[in-house]
Amino acid sequence: MKDREELEEELKIYKERLENAMEAGDLAWWEMELPSGEVRFNDRKAKMLGYSPERFEHYKDFTDLLHPEDHDRAMQAMRDHLEGEKERYEVEYRIEKKDGDHKWFRDVGAITEEKGGQKKVTGVVIDIDERKAAEERERFLHSLLRHDIRNKIQVIRGYHQLLRQEEDLTENGDRYLRSAEKSVKNSIDLIEKIRTLRQAEEEEIKEVDLRSVLNESAKSVEEQLEDIELDLRIDDFDELNVRGGPLLKEVFSNLIENSIKYSEGTEIRCRVDETEDEVICGIEDDGKGIPDDLKNKIFQKGYTSDKERGTGLGLFLVQKLLEVYDGSIEVKDSELGGARFEVRLKRA
Repeated sequence: MKDREELEEELKIYKERLENAMEAGDLAWWEMELPSGEVRFNDRKAKMLGYSPERFEHYKDFTDLLHPEDHDRAMQAMRDHLEGEKERYEVEYRIEKKDGDHKWFRDVGAITEEKGGQKKVTGVVIDIDERKAAEERERFLHSLLRHDIRNKIQVIRGYHQLLRQEEDLTENGDRYLRSAEKSVKNSIDLIEKIRTLRQAEEEEIKEVDLRSVLNESAKSVEEQLEDIELDLRIDDFDELNVRGGPLLKEVFSNLIENSIKYSEGTEIRCRVDETEDEVICGIEDDGKGIPDDLKNKIFQKGYTSDKERGTGLGLFLVQKLLEVYDGSIEVKDSELGGARFEVRLKRA
């Protein structure tokens, strides 16, 4: 059995290893006594902010330095954990440094209980300042690139329209112009789908009314239905709330557009069924259907059966958006004779 001196030496070694690991990983530990709010932490958190450890004695000493835009969110995250709404405290926030700038942290903690029933919240903070800066640069460049390319494509589209008005346009010239116009259209479609995917990464899941979403999706394709003999019908159902977000409309718009473009049918029907935990929404048509060997391929990025009319991102986008909302999609054969896209969403 080890004597006290050996145990103390081992603990000292473990402590040094922990401190070295935290320094290498830009981490700091902390703990808050309950219900007093008094805090203890290793000195790294204070040093990461440029303060001396004596600056902080109470939880409020930190929260007073939170960025105004992050304060309420961080406080709510702690309340949710203390009141049992969340299994752990987890939040990202900016906190003011001694020099007046703000640093991004990811803060994760959980309630622990010691002998005698004394409770405390124990956690770690991680410096994510560089990651946040990289994300901000990515957002800026993405926005700049998308805006710049879209503007240039719109200029090209304008010149195409001018060329179309030329009286001496040859048959070959007309064919080339139509091909160019298709490429422009596909480029704009690609930009919009990339924008939607980027938005989806920042989506917050909330409660949405499925009936309103389907009606909005139907309205978005009205113009495409004007010149073709195709009937779009949404079966009537009561108000039904599901877990989703603003981009859920894109899911159904893309599925309906897919049927319009490729089904070669005369009818598209939206049906809604319910289980105890899920809502199943089927978008089906009476068209040519989808062969069994392609049913899994159609959701792959870049897959398209018609490169002239599609970018191969439509159904890939649908699947990715549903993953954000904890939903899923599957393609089956429809009772109408064509394809049935079955969307499953969690009840709210």
